[in-house]
Amino acid sequence: MNRIIELGLHPVALAGSLLLFLALGGGPLAVLVTFFVLQGALLVLQRLVPERPDWRMGIGESLLLVATAAIFTVAIGVTATLQDEGWALLGLAAPAGRIAGWPIAAQVIALFFGADLIYYWIHRAIHRWPWLWRVSGHGVHHAFHRLHAAHAGVTHPFELVLLALPMSLLAMLTGPVPEAVIVATILLLSNVMLAHCNLRMATPLLKWVLTTSEQHRRHHSSVFEESNSNYACNAILWDRLFGTYGGGTSAQTGIGPRQPGVVELLRMPFREPDDAETVLSRRRG
Repeated sequence: MNRIIELGLHPVALAGSLLLFLALGGGPLAVLVTFFVLQGALLVLQRLVPERPDWRMGIGESLLLVATAAIFTVAIGVTATLQDEGWALLGLAAPAGRIAGWPIAAQVIALFFGADLIYYWIHRAIHRWPWLWRVSGHGVHHAFHRLHAAHAGVTHPFELVLLALPMSLLAMLTGPVPEAVIVATILLLSNVMLAHCNLRMATPLLKWVLTTSEQHRRHHSSVFEESNSNYACNAILWDRLFGTYGGGTSAQTGIGPRQPGVVELLRMPFREPDDAETVLSRRRG
């Protein structure tokens, strides 16, 4: 079973999420149902065949994280469909040369990789510039030990703007059909859940293009130097092209020897724990 999951889970989960979303007719409710179905399946698999058995989480903790991440998922899914409204709010007309006439599959591929390319550079800047690390609250997302799929959408509310920006900006600039935007968003959200899960995924060829759990786990490493790699949450292709790819597994995730409490997480943009090791703490030190 481990071997089947390792080789086949990644493409099957992405295809299954997309088919479920389409079967439900699309829309915010379909986004939410697809999210819970995928998270539920990953929750079961992470308990049955975890890559790191010592990282198992309790059911209560997992459900709490899933509920928190659901808010993030709906916010991103709804925001991604508002490209025309964005231009209207700015008092401008949508730009010429829009891609709505492309085949919808081409639009989805362009949006998937284009949005992740934009976030790659945002994410890389967050890890390089202490002030951006602080104001984004990105330390919250990195603070967790025992990384699981449920952590995919758990971050500080301050960071939601940066997470919604890539797809919203790209959709506003290129003008795809709304269906392409939401399908690309579903694939991005599904892949980012898989990238955070405690399962081994190594589908041949696909692991060279799409981010896997082992690759992203290295980005969450408690070792500072290891965490400054693999910035692409969905398309590891960008790390390979821009020289930030890091191979190998990580012994532990987090930003310090202990996992901060809830109050410490909420105040992260204003004060990090004294034992944290981040780009901000290194600048202070």
